[in-house]
Amino acid sequence: MNRRLSLSVQEKEQLFQLELVKACVPYDQAVKAARILVSECPDELLTAEDIQVVKQACLHWLEQRKRQTFISKVLEESFDLSGRQSF
Repeated sequence: MNRRLSLSVQEKEQLFQLELVKACVPYDQAVKAARILVSECPDELLTAEDIQVVKQACLHWLEQRKRQTFISKVLEESFDLSGRQSF
């Protein structure tokens, strides 16, 4: 069964804001980027500043996500299933 979660525009905006702030994107930038992302406005209609804000916020989020994934992988490899260090 394939169910799709329906979120309002406001809920989507809050979700984007939360994820960006959790990735240490400055709050003001996260709010602005989230608002632009949920607007679903074509790139051609966005200002250069809007595009830059979204790119910076998303790149920062991606860097933090990669860092988190790397740390998780290292921790998994450092401990075997019994919880003992494998160094």
